[in-house]
Amino acid sequence: MKHIFRRLFLSISFLTILPINLLFLRKEQENRNYIKEDLSKSSIFFPLVGILIGLILVAVDVLLKWVSFDSFLSSGIILTVWIFLSGGLHLEGFADMVDGFSGGSDKEAIIRIMKDGAVGAKGAIALVLLILLKFLLINSLPYSLRIEAFLIAPVIGRWSMVLSGYLGKPASSDNNLSKMFSLYLGKMELILATLFTLVIAFYFLSYQSLYFMVFSAFISYLMVYYSFTKMQGICGDVIGAINELTEVGVLLLFIVFIIL
Repeated sequence: MKHIFRRLFLSISFLTILPINLLFLRKEQENRNYIKEDLSKSSIFFPLVGILIGLILVAVDVLLKWVSFDSFLSSGIILTVWIFLSGGLHLEGFADMVDGFSGGSDKEAIIRIMKDGAVGAKGAIALVLLILLKFLLINSLPYSLRIEAFLIAPVIGRWSMVLSGYLGKPASSDNNLSKMFSLYLGKMELILATLFTLVIAFYFLSYQSLYFMVFSAFISYLMVYYSFTKMQGICGDVIGAINELTEVGVLLLFIVFIIL
């Protein structure tokens, strides 16, 4: 039971900026031996962290509707809160991935560019376009679907990180984050994370949740495969980018269902 709560707190701390008191880190030196395993095992709770983020977004959306904010302004605030909750970590990974894949001629060069803290021109442009697209998708959602979209997108986005961590392997032995994340991530973690995601998604979307899951799995697989062709593995930036692309994909699928 102690391990379960420790890993739950770790997953919240790892994926959000929420002030979770990580009691198990009170003496980091003593816990260094099992931190790697905890990070991998905590992945089963990633979808639950997603629903936590979604509930906050829904609460903000309800508040903004109550004060009768303009649609554009409300969408902008919700997007800002969405980005703020994760500390912009996944967006940074997306920009770094674009810079690395577009600017690196080989595996070593790609990894070196991704490790560089500076964001290049292509990464910045791609980041702006991604945020703009996410804003437009949020603003295009009818109010009748906003609750489902704000709850499901973060859940499936975090599940896609577990899936990509299972499918991929670290591109570099020096990439401690991706190595720690995928080292002990096995079938059991993927199955439990998938079950959590299915239960949540099915509750809100019924059988349509399968479309979202399959579509998101397809995006994750394509990104992992592409990353393998570029640098024979994945890294933390790629995993974060997959989360962002999956969230956008889920929002886009909601719009497609409206049109159809």
